[in-house]
Amino acid sequence: MLNRPLVTGAGGFIGSHLAKKLCNLDEVEFVYVVDLPNNARMLKYANNKKFRIIECDLTDPSASRNLPEDPSVIFALAALNGTSRFYTQPNTVLINSTIPSLVVFEKYVGRIPVVYSSSSEVYASTTELFGWETPTSEDVPISISDVHNPRWSYATAKLFGEVALTSRVSEFGGSGAIVRYHNVYGPDMGVDHFVPDFIDRALHGEFRITGADQTRAFMYIDDAVTGTIAAALNSSPKVPIYHLGSNQEITILKAAQIILGQMGIQEHDIKLLKAPEGSVSRRCANTKKAELELGWSAEIDLSLGIQKYLES
Repeated sequence: MLNRPLVTGAGGFIGSHLAKKLCNLDEVEFVYVVDLPNNARMLKYANNKKFRIIECDLTDPSASRNLPEDPSVIFALAALNGTSRFYTQPNTVLINSTIPSLVVFEKYVGRIPVVYSSSSEVYASTTELFGWETPTSEDVPISISDVHNPRWSYATAKLFGEVALTSRVSEFGGSGAIVRYHNVYGPDMGVDHFVPDFIDRALHGEFRITGADQTRAFMYIDDAVTGTIAAALNSSPKVPIYHLGSNQEITILKAAQIILGQMGIQEHDIKLLKAPEGSVSRRCANTKKAELELGWSAEIDLSLGIQKYLES
């Protein structure tokens, strides 16, 4: 199944790590990597013969003609992420996180298994408004609390993608799986997320966080990748959903203190700011389904993950 995988969004953070991991598997002949032209990460694939580079803009449905006919499995990761973008570019986020998925589903569902990358954001409103159980399992109802809050542009796009995949499989057959990522971090991530953003600011002598009492469970990229591959191997006509995340739920303040410790920065006053509107109070995945059905669980705790991040 993994001999000729195709990864859309291969120039993104998770997509690039997934493509590299697949490339190093013995059973993989080559990896199709798909993303926008002139993507910086895509340039790094050029010197490895196990990569087949496809540069196209999947927000244009006609771009499907550039996609190959013979992949063995599809990893549909193309999207536009980044919390600040949710607020400043919500329409762009929505377009870039929906149309590429539809293009891929239309071309491949029914013939080739598809793994779709979703997000814990799809149920964030449910846990916040209705006090749903945390850690949160896959049977949580999904909801959007306020269509006027641009934050939910990404969550809405991911919710749409889940329904689009399951609907197409239901009507046209085939198989698939959905993975919902929970606060993934790691090397080459950019700075538009808490971990790299806080590290970058700390290096410049600026120590501040938002939502200090809110909790998260951060998952290192290597764990996210192994869980994604495991989900692909368990794709089925039922399109199972798997929550991929760490069970180490801690406050943002505690996470910041762990990061500073790994950076070798002594105890330091941290400026505490109010979290942005719509930010959830708690987030942690119940991963029992993934443990039972995939034999997967996150293995790298935050302290070790930050150490690996800083050494990369």
